[in-house]
Amino acid sequence: MSRRTIKQIIKQPGISRELPISSTDSGARVKPHSSCTFTAANSFAWLGIALLCLLTAIGCRAEDTQLALEQGWANPPRSARLRAYWWWLNGNVTRESITRDLEEMKAKGWGGALICDAGGASQDGNAPVPHGPTFFSPEWRELYKHALHEAARLGLEMSLNIQSGWNLGGPMVTADDAAKKLVYSELTITGPTNYSAVLPMPALRDHYGRDIAVLAYRIRDDLPSNRPPIQNWREKAIYSALHFSAPKTAFLLEDVPGKPNEQDADTGDVLDLTSHLDKDGALRWDVPAGNWQVLRFCYTIGDHSYVSTSSDGWKGYALDVLDAGAFKRYWDAVVEPLIADAGPLAGTTLKYLHTDSWEVEPLNWTPKFREQFRKYRGYDMLPWMPVLAGRIINSREESNRFLDDFRKTLGDLAVDEHYVPFREWAHQHGLEIHPESGGPHAVPIDAQRCLGQDDAPMSEFWAWSWRHRIGDSNRFFVKQPASAAHTYGHRYVLAEGFTTIGPHWQSRIWENLKPSFDHACTEGLNRLVWHAFVCSPVSMGMPGQQYFAGTHFNPNTTWWDKSGPFISYINRCQFLLQRGLFVADALYYYGDHVPNFAQLRSSDPAKVGEGYDYDVITEEAVLKRLSFQKGRLTLPDGMSYRVLVLPDRDMISLPLLKKVEQLIRDGATVIMTRPDKTDSLTGYPESDTEVRQIADQLFGKEKSVDPVKRAFGKGQVFSGETARSVLMTEGVKPDFEFAGASPETEIDYFHRREGDAEIYFVASRAKQPESIRATFRITSKAPELWDPVSGERTFAQAYTEANGRTTIPLDLPPCGSVFVVFRQPVADHPATRESNSPNFSAVQDLSGPWTVDFDTKWGGPASAKFDRLVSWTDRPESGIKYYSGTAVYRKTFEAPAGAQGKSLWLDLGDVRELAEVKVNGQSCGITWSPPFRVDISRALKSGVNELAVEVVNFWPNRIIGDASLPEDQRLTRTNIRKLTRDTPLMESGLLGPVKLMERSSP
Repeated sequence: MSRRTIKQIIKQPGISRELPISSTDSGARVKPHSSCTFTAANSFAWLGIALLCLLTAIGCRAEDTQLALEQGWANPPRSARLRAYWWWLNGNVTRESITRDLEEMKAKGWGGALICDAGGASQDGNAPVPHGPTFFSPEWRELYKHALHEAARLGLEMSLNIQSGWNLGGPMVTADDAAKKLVYSELTITGPTNYSAVLPMPALRDHYGRDIAVLAYRIRDDLPSNRPPIQNWREKAIYSALHFSAPKTAFLLEDVPGKPNEQDADTGDVLDLTSHLDKDGALRWDVPAGNWQVLRFCYTIGDHSYVSTSSDGWKGYALDVLDAGAFKRYWDAVVEPLIADAGPLAGTTLKYLHTDSWEVEPLNWTPKFREQFRKYRGYDMLPWMPVLAGRIINSREESNRFLDDFRKTLGDLAVDEHYVPFREWAHQHGLEIHPESGGPHAVPIDAQRCLGQDDAPMSEFWAWSWRHRIGDSNRFFVKQPASAAHTYGHRYVLAEGFTTIGPHWQSRIWENLKPSFDHACTEGLNRLVWHAFVCSPVSMGMPGQQYFAGTHFNPNTTWWDKSGPFISYINRCQFLLQRGLFVADALYYYGDHVPNFAQLRSSDPAKVGEGYDYDVITEEAVLKRLSFQKGRLTLPDGMSYRVLVLPDRDMISLPLLKKVEQLIRDGATVIMTRPDKTDSLTGYPESDTEVRQIADQLFGKEKSVDPVKRAFGKGQVFSGETARSVLMTEGVKPDFEFAGASPETEIDYFHRREGDAEIYFVASRAKQPESIRATFRITSKAPELWDPVSGERTFAQAYTEANGRTTIPLDLPPCGSVFVVFRQPVADHPATRESNSPNFSAVQDLSGPWTVDFDTKWGGPASAKFDRLVSWTDRPESGIKYYSGTAVYRKTFEAPAGAQGKSLWLDLGDVRELAEVKVNGQSCGITWSPPFRVDISRALKSGVNELAVEVVNFWPNRIIGDASLPEDQRLTRTNIRKLTRDTPLMESGLLGPVKLMERSSP
């Protein structure tokens, strides 16, 4: 099958797009890089060509892939389109507002929404909003059914948050089904005596408590007075919460060295007095001689075991996620009826069920925990329970092992009693799930294992704010769900995105939202769920009701009507980032301890360094899914890696070590510290002996402090080396490198492969332009540059190949990004130039006076003269200073001589925030990011031309201005109160300089 390339202009709303496609027509070959223009009138011709390509490509996978990439880029499928956290704020929605929102989503290119009934309007000092129908009430369910039917009519895909707010629960959850915590009281009794008295009751919450056990041990008189306690024992027993941002938790495995005879008691000396406790809490016991420590263990309601941020009428307990019975009772009462309401739309229009943040920490008990512990760990926890009161039983090391077993059991229950049933019950109805099951709050879970149970793993990332979640480690939590997706065989990686606390309509698109999204994409995101899109009835005014947090975006937003190109940017990126499989060199096993979280990508636990990438994998996935095949560590869904890296610690799970030994025998390369012991009491001490025996086989019996490289079976094991050093030694060069950027500039990448196509995403977070030389570990394939902002695709005209890699000069605008795709043979598209960027030269300066029209509805004058371009906030007129919305800059100019046939562009300089350019009444495109430049060639005519630049800013200035006015004179209406008369105004308008420029080939 021959391959030909043509360029065409795909017309999208307000802007032209230049795209090559495959062609197999029998006519004359069109030379590469030549152009033919397709307008709306002949778009059917393009569809015919695309169909011809598709039919001809049947049976040829490479051609199939190419065509699929090109078609999806031009028109991303629903699966690749942006989603919304569709906030039904305090239930205050109407049928009309539901229909309007969904129609507007469809019109702007969204793929669907997550129905999320919740409260939170009045947090952070804002005003409440009226209460609409209570979640799950008959009135609410009618609105819900209306939303599903409207979504079906429009072809949108919906998700449903199965409660109001988060921390799954509600008013029907009883105290018996609520999330629990362990509490205890202690009492010293001196014997011999016949004791009969009520034991102190531990501190209870909501007057709810149930006894677990009463234990006693004889207090030793010879304990060293300076004996340190178990380090961090409250955190190890999950009494105290850890940091809320996916904390590192390996410190829970550490302690000071143990000493002989420092234990409070041995397990054989711990007495079980539970049967001596009567129903009134009185202990009746013939106390032997000596001083006895009595511990009364109970469970009660957890500190944060309540539904959070719900609408009115849905307050209540958060349910016990460690007990499938509690979940089943909620499921039957709430979820099954909601699925039944969906009728035949369940599994089609209603695609996913969701639960949001899990913020009930600390959580460390469930009524059946003791029997569940025995099932998972194989021994009775009762004689070890004094460790949960900070005591040392048997030895410091064994006490820590018990605590590790205790936490792992909590993690096992979270998966097996909650997320596995959640998935299975949803699947019974043809539904899938995408709960935020992996934190980032430090609940007692193996976070990535929980995410692996999702059909579409989902977490979150935050846009930049000056006052909350400062720094990347507190903003980005996407590497973890991405690794879960890659290692558990899921295609989509979702994230609640652009969440903030602080800004209100103040997040600039190009320098905050775009680089935040791009960075999340380099962590593995491929489907954004925008937080938050609040449904706001007309009666709530403009900009209407809003949640206290998040990036406010809905049809009431000033720039909604011009948002299409930015949404198209997101959709194009997501389309390519959903294709094929992730490419990584290293697989990092992150341990079996609980809590456990994978941090952001730059934490780099595998120590691959810049230019390589990695996935994180759980013990479960290693044991059940990982094998060594055809020279690679391989997962069933096609993911593969060169090296497996284990944590740098001498303790290990015995089943994991046995699997690693087999992988090395089969040919794997593994980087690990020589293990010496297990991390559990299960099978102890024989398990430690077996670990050392396997270690002797892998490393030899002679121990060494120096780096080790040793062949074993068909594979090899390294110790004391990083993944980067091993890859380099093995001749594996970085997958991506760059040179020439400004110091401290952050440029990152993400790599996927589909068939023969290599897809790289390269993104800069620099707020200035960057010219770099980017090197990719690809050879013999011609690089193509796919610009997700404009949609333009071209073959690179400048590149070099050397030593198995391709180097390409790239010019990135501020916060710029590009896809570099390798598919076609170099011979078909050789390098012909020194640069890949067109040249722009100034032809005409459009300075001087402008006439600017404002919308009088929003307080502006009908028209004003600007002798020079300045921010609206610098003008003396209050109607301009505080204006929010769209203003139209007008002037006439004469086309330069010989303009016909030239590529002429209008460069707007600085724009706050978006602009649509119209020449002679014809739209030439919307621009929202530097260099704020649009092609006006097709609209120009000889002689005098009429120029109109429609510029739109954000809401804050009008709201700030209104704050100084009496309420009856205000133009805006919203519950947001954080924008006051003292809030700084945002620069707004067309700031220029505006120039007419000619574009020429590099």
